[in-house]
Amino acid sequence: MKPLLTLIVCLIGVLALPACHLKSSYEKNAAARVAYLKEKKTSPAEINVEGVYFSPEWGIALLKQKSGGKLSGYFADYGTVEGVVSGETAYFTIVDSGWAEYTFELTQPRSDRLKGLYSAYLPFHESDQTEIVLEKIRR
Repeated sequence: MKPLLTLIVCLIGVLALPACHLKSSYEKNAAARVAYLKEKKTSPAEINVEGVYFSPEWGIALLKQKSGGKLSGYFADYGTVEGVVSGETAYFTIVDSGWAEYTFELTQPRSDRLKGLYSAYLPFHESDQTEIVLEKIRR
């Protein structure tokens, strides 16, 4: 009886470990997202990026900018936007099911265009940067 009980307890422990590790990974990702955006918010917003945008690679994106430069919204096929506008640059992440998957750093060369770089890393990583242009299709 004792060997069976020991085996059951061990199995429960082994099965619980991945769930604990997964939760820890999500917590680290969320903390990294918050730290990245806090680090980038160094000055008041000097641009307003609110609107509906389109990119052939990313599809439709909706960005909402609140007072203080906080960004929210979504990329239709990818997830929600969490970010900030600091000075003349928008910094944001795309979050899907609680996991930040992409990091963006964009400027506004014209009122109807956002241009910059994105990375699949958090925080933004220059070794994995790719250019992106978002064209405003609606205010």
